Amino acid sequence: MQLEQQETFVIHGPQLEVFGELETKLPAPAKKRPVAALALAALALVSVFGIGGARLKGLRSSTARIYTTQQDEYGHSIQGDLAAQTDAAASLIRVAGNVLGQEDADVQNAQAALDAWNAEAIADAPAVQYKLNTQLTGAVDILYTAAADEADSKAKGQLDDLHDSFTSAQATLERAAADYNTKAEAYNEKVTAFPANVLAGLWDAGTLQTFAPSDFATG
Repeated sequence: MQLEQQETFVIHGPQLEVFGELETKLPAPAKKRPVAALALAALALVSVFGIGGARLKGLRSSTARIYTTQQDEYGHSIQGDLAAQTDAAASLIRVAGNVLGQEDADVQNAQAALDAWNAEAIADAPAVQYKLNTQLTGAVDILYTAAADEADSKAKGQLDDLHDSFTSAQATLERAAADYNTKAEAYNEKVTAFPANVLAGLWDAGTLQTFAPSDFATG
C-alpha cells in the first residue's frame, strides 16, 4: 500500500503580502524569529476576533491612568486622595505626639506607618499602596482614639478635624478605587483569554494590579 503524498502548504500571492504587511506592524521584540512566527499567527487571528496588540496596549494604558493620574469631574484623583490622606495623617501624628509624647508607642507606630508609605508607595503598584494604606489607616485610628482620650478641648478639636479629613479622604479613595478595580478586572479577564493572551505578551500589555491585598491583586 502506498502512502498518500502529503501536500505541502505554501503561502503565496496575496496571502504572502498580507502576512508581510502584518509583520511590519509587530513591536521590535516580536520581529525576531521564531517569535515572529507566533506573532504573525496571532495577528492573523485579529481579523477573526477583532482585537489587536496595539489596541490591547492602549486599553491597558487608559485603564491604568484611572489609578495613576486621571481626575474625575470634580478634579479628584486616587493619588490626590492618597496625598490628602497622608497629609492629614502627618498633622494628626504631630498633634497626638504633643498630647501623648513623642515616645508613646502609638505615636511611633503611626509615624512608622507614615514613613513606610512615603518610602515605598509608588503610583503604579496598587497592591503595594493597598497594603501601606491599610497599615497607615489602622495605626492612625488607634492613635486618634488614644490621643482623643487624653487631649484638652483645643487639641481634641484639632484631632477631630484631622481625623475627619483622614477618614473622608479614605472614603473617597475607596469609592474611586472600587471603580478602578471593576475596570481593571474587566481588562484582566479580556487579556487572559485567547488570542489576547498571545498578543498581550508580544505588546507588553499584561494584567493590571488592583487596589486589593497582594494575594488577590493581579499583575
